[in-house]
Amino acid sequence: MKIASILAGVAIAAMTASAASADIISQGQWTNNGPVFGVVVPGFTRDVPSFLGGLSSTNIARAANANSQVSAWHAVGVSVGDVGAVGNEAASFSLEGSVSKDCVYYSGDNSAETFDFGTLGIYAGDNTGPNAAFTMVAPAVLTIQTNLAGCNTNNTVKLSRTANDMVNASTAGYDQAVFTNKLPYSVTASYKGSSQSGGAGAAINRDQLLAEGAPESVQANGAWKSPMTLAVVVSQPTQALLAGDYAGTFSLTITAQ
Repeated sequence: MKIASILAGVAIAAMTASAASADIISQGQWTNNGPVFGVVVPGFTRDVPSFLGGLSSTNIARAANANSQVSAWHAVGVSVGDVGAVGNEAASFSLEGSVSKDCVYYSGDNSAETFDFGTLGIYAGDNTGPNAAFTMVAPAVLTIQTNLAGCNTNNTVKLSRTANDMVNASTAGYDQAVFTNKLPYSVTASYKGSSQSGGAGAAINRDQLLAEGAPESVQANGAWKSPMTLAVVVSQPTQALLAGDYAGTFSLTITAQ
């Protein structure tokens, strides 16, 4: 392919490229050489394109003519401009996930336990005196310790019971002035709770008491996790005890809100 065709093709590409999407190069020079007394003498050098230098298309042909008396050069080029907006870019990414509400109290594989005090000692025999006879020798105590209790959201800790005392179900008759079929008891739940409001905060030492004779005790907490101790105290009534079994049941319930 001739050099003239190549330059012409580049020129066509340059002239048809969009000004908004490309940078175009089309520039050159030529010198009008002429004979003076039979000798070729260089004339004026003209820039192209210009008023005196003429059009680029003319100079492209001139630069490709090897038989011309006129010296010429011409450069044609094109570069494609940016596609899309130029500048800094920013993006944001949102991450989401959900956590289920959950409350725990570790009691092994059995949620209902029975603790038998065995014999609740009384003053027995005929040498104890009338006031002490058949009365309880000392309080009965029980400590239940777990290393895991808590909840991951606002919650309530509830100690409750259906009967306020340990009750003897004996059907024997008795003098209610000196005997009782009931043993009052209290339960204290000790753990590290937290406030339900104000966001993050320090743990709060809780000693939640289910007092003797009270049907329930409720404590509101924020999210908490700690060991828990349940301390049961069966107190000594002033009255004598009936023969037979005294029994009572209390419950601990941790409820997510």
